[in-house]
Amino acid sequence: MATRILTSLAVASVFLSASPASAGYREAAYVTTLYSDATYTTVVGHIYPECGLNYVQYHLEGTYTYYTTDEFVGYCTENGWEPL
Repeated sequence: MATRILTSLAVASVFLSASPASAGYREAAYVTTLYSDATYTTVVGHIYPECGLNYVQYHLEGTYTYYTTDEFVGYCTENGWEPL
């Protein structure tokens, strides 16, 4: 009985260590700058990233427009921000 349990645990550990969930999480994050018009001269807002447990969440500060530029700021990982 004990041998059967140990064999099951060994097989489970092989599958878990090979699964994508155990691979390191890493997602690119960007700051988006929002402009008032197509001249891209007046900044009216920003969209900033925040690292969650396994995701990047973005929040808006200011006014949303369709005139934007994106700047890569780093990677969000399971341990927080990864330095550039």
